[in-house]
Formats: sequence, C-alpha cells, structure tokens
Amino acid sequence: MTAQTRRDVLRLATATTAAGTLPIGFAAGQSNGTDWTVAESPTSKALNDAVGTPSGPFAAGADGNVVARCDDGWHFVVRYGPQARSRRLTGIDVTDDGAAVWFVGGSGVIGEYNIETRTLTNYSAPMGMTSTWEDCAVRGTAGENERVYFVNGSGELLVGTRQDSGAMQYEDVIKPGGGSTIPGIDFHARTAGHVCSTSQFVGETTDGGASWEQVGIDFAGGAFYDIASQGLRDANVAGGAGIVYRYDGFRWTPHVIDDGRRAIRAVDRAGDAGLAAGDGGAVYERRSAGQWDQFQTPVESTLRGAAKGDSYDVAVGDGGTIVERQLDATGDGTDETTAAANAVETFSTDGTVGAEPPSVDTVVQGEWTRADE
Repeated sequence: MTAQTRRDVLRLATATTAAGTLPIGFAAGQSNGTDWTVAESPTSKALNDAVGTPSGPFAAGADGNVVARCDDGWHFVVRYGPQARSRRLTGIDVTDDGAAVWFVGGSGVIGEYNIETRTLTNYSAPMGMTSTWEDCAVRGTAGENERVYFVNGSGELLVGTRQDSGAMQYEDVIKPGGGSTIPGIDFHARTAGHVCSTSQFVGETTDGGASWEQVGIDFAGGAFYDIASQGLRDANVAGGAGIVYRYDGFRWTPHVIDDGRRAIRAVDRAGDAGLAAGDGGAVYERRSAGQWDQFQTPVESTLRGAAKGDSYDVAVGDGGTIVERQLDATGDGTDETTAAANAVETFSTDGTVGAEPPSVDTVVQGEWTRADE
C-alpha cells in the first residue's frame, strides 16, 4: 500500500443512495485507543485488502463489497462491485489526494469510488482483459492525472493514465517477473515502485513500469503475499514462516516477526511506521527497520489486508473480520507502557526473540546482494 499525503479529513454529508453505492459520513475525531478490538462488520464475506485514507480506512472483498469506517462504525459504500455481478475484489488503493479509492478483482473487474462525490465508476476489462486482477497501485489526483497499475494471476502488468478528456489510456501489457502470479504491487512515487511474485521474484521500476530490474529474493524459498514500497532503498515483503523481508537498496534481510512462524499475508508502510497481519488473527507493528512487535487480536481468523492510517489502524480477513485500533492525535494507539504490556513478543534485528541467542530454528540464513555492490 502507498503512504498517503496527510490532509484534512473529508467531512461528507448524507446523500441520496445511488445504485450500487451507499452514502457515508466520516469523522475526524481521534482518541487514545490502546487495544485491538473486533469491529462489527457489515459483511460475513471475506475482506481481502485494506487501505488507509484521510477519511478513514476502506476494505474490499468478496461479492464485490467495499466497506468504509464511518463515525458510527463500518458500512458498505459499494455492493456487488462495479459491474453489479458480485465479482470478488482482491486489492484496493487510494489516490494521492485521498479523494478516491481504486479496487480490482475477479474476471477483470476494476472500479473507482470517489469519496467526495460518492460516485462509483466501472473500468472493468480494459483492453478486453478478463483475468483476475490480484492487486493495484495508484498515484496522482483523483479525476485529473491518476496513473494506475494493475497486476494479475498471469504475471501481467497493465498501466493506465488519466487523460485530459477524463478517459483512461492504457499501455502495452508486460510481464515483469516472467509470468508467475503477482499478488502485490506498491508505488512510492508516480513512476517508481516494486512488485512481488509467488515465485520469489521482487522487481523494481523507476520508469513507470516500462522496464523492471530484479532485486531479489533468491534465498527466500517460500511464497510472497504482499509488498510495501517506501523508496528505492526501503521496501518490505510479507512472506510465509512468519517472515517480513527488509530491503535497503543493496541487500535483503529476513526478520522473523511471528514466534509461531505463521504466514504474514499483508504489510503496509506509512513513512517509518508499518503494520502487518496474517494467520491466526495476529498483527504486527513496525518499531524500527528491524524490529516488529507482535500482537494477538481477539480473533483467530486469517487476516489478509492491513492498513496504517491517521485515525485507525485496521486489519481485515476471512468471514468479514475487521479488527481495529483507534489512534490518538500522534497517530499512535499506544504509549510505551501499554505497548510493552500488550506486545506478545518483540523481535530483534537478527530475527531472534528477546535476548535469546540465534539458532537454526529462528534465523533464516542468506541475503541477496546487488551484483554491482
């Protein structure tokens, strides 16, 4: 997910319900929330991805549902998807100005929901492409100059750019990683970002997706689920066996952030802050480049999306599960005392737990280094 520009929270008035969408009213209030709690979800269907916006968090999932955190809880903003066919949604991202979210899913589904105007627009099956889109990334201003990146289960990348006329113009399809499924894409700038594939490929582009350089991860040996791109020298990949990989522009370092070695299925960054989630209802908060705190939420569901926000941190997953933590004015839901009390384990930079020495059970060996280092 892309770290978004901080701006005033949008205040939306209730409006007449449009076909396939519901109006929502957002609140800017923040208070000292220190615990992860289970939110009442408007759906019992899986939620597969989440994103933070200045208006609050959004999530997308099965049956074409898009839900949003309002001042009185979570509500549908889109039902049945942009084609009204209940296609499963798999990825969601927000424009730089926070005014719109884009989401993608099965059978080529692509939609845009404008938060300010409460308008749903269907962009499905561009260039006749009807494969399942796995994830998306968007940069730019809503309705003006968005540049949107879509990746699918065939390892294909499609890039679209908003024209002055309002139409989207698409570029030639390419395969950054040779054809393996790309479950995660994230851009930290308009033309610079990263992708990860299920075959241990991580690619980097600086020219808007026209060309890609492989930057890892040769030694990983397991599937990747998500990626967070903060810069050419700062990225994280979520993987199996409780690992988040850290890239510093030259090498990859694996950090075991789950003591039970459960899969990490989502990772999000917002500057130095970060949030991850995965199997068994676990969430993880980034404290430094190599340190993550592990928390057990009140659920044991698989969490498939995580979003670091201004007002709420959230994680979403199977069965419509939503866990959230309301943040204080500093954007941190816990002080040092509470964090120390609530954290299940704190992992040091070499992947070990607490002060225990490294062992073959807790440390993943190997690193990937650029050839020109």
